[in-house]
Amino acid sequence: MLRSGARLSYNSIAEKASLLPRFSAAYQTGENSQASFGYGQFEQLPDYELLLNNDDLQLEKATHYIANYQVTKDRKTFRVEAYHKEYEQLAKLSGTSYNNSGDGYARGVDVFWRDNDTFNEVDYWISYSFLDTKRDYREFPGSFTPTFASKHNFSFVYKHFINSIKSQIGFTYSFTSGRPFNNPNEEGFNQGRTKGYQDLSFNMAYLHRPSIIFYTSVSNVLGNQQIFGYLYKYTPNAEGVFERTAITPPASRFIFLGVFITIAKNQTMNQLPNL
Repeated sequence: MLRSGARLSYNSIAEKASLLPRFSAAYQTGENSQASFGYGQFEQLPDYELLLNNDDLQLEKATHYIANYQVTKDRKTFRVEAYHKEYEQLAKLSGTSYNNSGDGYARGVDVFWRDNDTFNEVDYWISYSFLDTKRDYREFPGSFTPTFASKHNFSFVYKHFINSIKSQIGFTYSFTSGRPFNNPNEEGFNQGRTKGYQDLSFNMAYLHRPSIIFYTSVSNVLGNQQIFGYLYKYTPNAEGVFERTAITPPASRFIFLGVFITIAKNQTMNQLPNL
């Protein structure tokens, strides 16, 4: 199966019309499997605070290449996806003003496995993603990994329905490798790394009636200290060291209690599969 097209758009702020091609192809490799490939070009305006510095900034561009393979059989799903993205005309600081000389790339692999059949009344899935990305943009002195990018991301989700008490229990474990940050006390740029993010969360849903569910969840059950980055002072102290403050969540745990009510003609419908 082949699909091709293009998006025609006009940006009134940049005063530019664009025709962006899109293409996708899929091939049935077996009775329960499929391989696909996609290509597309995309554009967007730089952030508005950058346009205030230079209102002649042009649209930032991205070109995407994505390959995907998926198998679905007996309530099991396996999917692997690889991608490569190229960025052009990114806003970059030059002297005291911004221009469109920035560029960058992102490439990686996503793997997903879900099994809703092997174990009775159990649904679980595992996902992992690898990301390699660098950008030369904004105030970066060269091509570096942005502070929002983590190389490794892993999650495991488990759900178990217990018929005797009309309840579903579940937990989620998430891990994200450390993100880069710039430490002014060391040489280089974005050379620091936060510690890995780990979270074990628990949830339980009680099916009071087919359309009424009582639900509770607790995040970060183990109470791990999460650090998302650091804020450094603009000037060093008497010892010549830039002091810092860790960026952390406002609370180590979050507890949610709620009631989900489904209003529909079919009284057996509810949100249990989505909890």
